[in-house]
Amino acid sequence: MPSKSLAAIAATGLGLLASICANADELPRRPVFGASVIADPAGVRVQYIAPGSPADRAGLKTGDIVKNIATHPIASTADFIAIVRATPVEQPEPLQIVRAGALQTLTVTLVTAPKESDPNVDTIYSAITVDGTLRRTLTTILRANQQKLPALLIVGGIGCFSVDNPNDPYDAYRYLAHDLTRAGIVVMRVEKSGMGDSQGKPCFNTDFNAEAASYKIALDALRSDAHVDPRRIFLFGHSIGSVIIPRLAQESPVAGIIFAEGVGRNWFEYELWNLRRQAELAGESPTEIDAALRSKEVCMHRLLIEQQRESDIEHDLPECRTRNKYPVADAYMQEVAALNIAEPWTHIAVPVLGIYGTGDFVTAEADHRRIITIVNANHPGTATLHTIDGMDHHLGAAGSPQAAYDLRVKNHKEAPYQERLSSEVSGWICAQTHCG
Repeated sequence: MPSKSLAAIAATGLGLLASICANADELPRRPVFGASVIADPAGVRVQYIAPGSPADRAGLKTGDIVKNIATHPIASTADFIAIVRATPVEQPEPLQIVRAGALQTLTVTLVTAPKESDPNVDTIYSAITVDGTLRRTLTTILRANQQKLPALLIVGGIGCFSVDNPNDPYDAYRYLAHDLTRAGIVVMRVEKSGMGDSQGKPCFNTDFNAEAASYKIALDALRSDAHVDPRRIFLFGHSIGSVIIPRLAQESPVAGIIFAEGVGRNWFEYELWNLRRQAELAGESPTEIDAALRSKEVCMHRLLIEQQRESDIEHDLPECRTRNKYPVADAYMQEVAALNIAEPWTHIAVPVLGIYGTGDFVTAEADHRRIITIVNANHPGTATLHTIDGMDHHLGAAGSPQAAYDLRVKNHKEAPYQERLSSEVSGWICAQTHCG
């Protein structure tokens, strides 16, 4: 199936409009809570707490279940994000939690989000207009530079998260952006709908096509930036971003493409391979693994292929509540499942760099080699693959796949950013074009 162009997506009812917000103050800074959470039947469970944040000062701990903020009940991660965004700053509010099975009430005082600070890098907080609403962009430029420089747009992974985390010691996109900028490359990050400072409908209600089209708007904005040489713009696609960038490059020509920890086969097949890999790392028996794969295939087929309602699926097969658990809307996953992953790569004629971390337990090196092979089959010598020992799917230095799985899935901990990624990306870009 040919890939649907982003221009066609924009024309079929999304009404996407592109512009740079002349005054970034039109998009105010958001309140900050200072913790990341994941879904839990009793509310949301705290997965990480930023040191010194309002959540940290309130006494919140990893593993706590948050049930209410300022008396507003929380039933989902979407509720949590919406309530935090609506809570006044510098005003003490009750925070109801469950810890070790016991209900407790803490007091939290939210603060206004700080901005990034780097002695060599300026972060420009601006915005683009997407379907009549503002989306925050963060563009990093080399301080005091007067030249037009190469540039890169980061197209991030799946899920609803902010790319604007100045005090998060594990924010890989920030480390990558600042490292590349110090090497003489302008870098843009863009928030998803409803995330960070961005307006728009809740991220959890956004589909894949709308998200992909918003990156086209961001790319147009980057191309018109006064600090950027429009002939030397690159795309960096991480995880699901690897599915977006070859389509984006067809719509808006770029100087080169970089993909990391990506997907190189159709989604249905990818998910089954991913489940098997992670079940083996979890120590499940061959019998358990095969049973899980069969259950996953049935549940996923009804949701992604037949596009049945999840409530109907779970009524018939309760185990599908776990099998069809995604960090985005059903419509998002259904659109991804309908894509031909290989097809757009056959049209890519610009230089391509694939990067694979050997600690990744979410994607496979074989998928990366498949993309490289597809590109080179049509344009010989265009694509190359670099591997980074011990880098995991989250771009952290985590060791082997088993070590990364145990760290992140079993122990709910983070790994430090793998700095070699920055040098691989900047070195490759600077080999293509003069940097700084």
